[in-house]
Amino acid sequence: MLIFSRYSWWVGAMVGVALLLTIVGQVGALDPLQGAFLKVSSPLTNVVSGVFRPIASFLSDAGNLNELQDENRQLRIENEELQTKLVDLQRDAERARELEAALGISEQSRDEQRVLANIVNRVSTPFDSVVSIDRGSSSGIGVGMVVLSAQGTLIGTVTKVTGDSAFIRLVTDSRSKVNAQVLESKTDGIVKGTPGRGLTLDLARAQVKIGDTIITSGLGGNYPPGLPIGKVSAVSGGPQDLYLTVDVEPFVRLSTATTVVVLTSFIPQRIEVTSP
Repeated sequence: MLIFSRYSWWVGAMVGVALLLTIVGQVGALDPLQGAFLKVSSPLTNVVSGVFRPIASFLSDAGNLNELQDENRQLRIENEELQTKLVDLQRDAERARELEAALGISEQSRDEQRVLANIVNRVSTPFDSVVSIDRGSSSGIGVGMVVLSAQGTLIGTVTKVTGDSAFIRLVTDSRSKVNAQVLESKTDGIVKGTPGRGLTLDLARAQVKIGDTIITSGLGGNYPPGLPIGKVSAVSGGPQDLYLTVDVEPFVRLSTATTVVVLTSFIPQRIEVTSP
């Protein structure tokens, strides 16, 4: 009972004080006290504001940063999609150019029979350069037939055939040898593949210059004469050397070719030279 009466007294006192402050505040009696309180608390308010303003700004910037990150992520996705479409268009355009060039070769050589094929697989090691195509014996392709690029450059020879596919040993294969000639000086030699998938011209004796054109000579019967192979990219050796060391750069980039032309009308014949 005593506790209840004390509580009632305390509540009544608080209500009374509140009423008194309200009445005094209405008549302006508390204005000096309010001004003094604001004057005393103003520096503290400024300090607190100075501390928390960067925090609030950081939190606001963090929210904006998340939005920017989301926008950047979306832009990257859209950019990737555009790049993919661009690559597809470029590949389609390159494919169309190759087919147009291949068809142009066929139109220029109506007496020759040629089969267009697509490269479907590549085997590239330091010593092997082989591709497979999607045409085979059912299309008239046989072992030993000469294979050209879409532009008519020699790229290799058919080494194995199935009904609907064939394997081509490229000229850059280390086992490849092609009887060749320097177009400008009529110097004969042998173009060989190197372990680094390059080409060299061996047995060259006469003067050979950088930029000279290398073509097939037709000697030996394995290749028709006059097929372009590449151009001389480096020459080393001098008058004291029996043979020059000649590096050859293929006209066609074999690693990116997608279309080939098999020369089915040319039947290779290995010609053996006998002593009289």
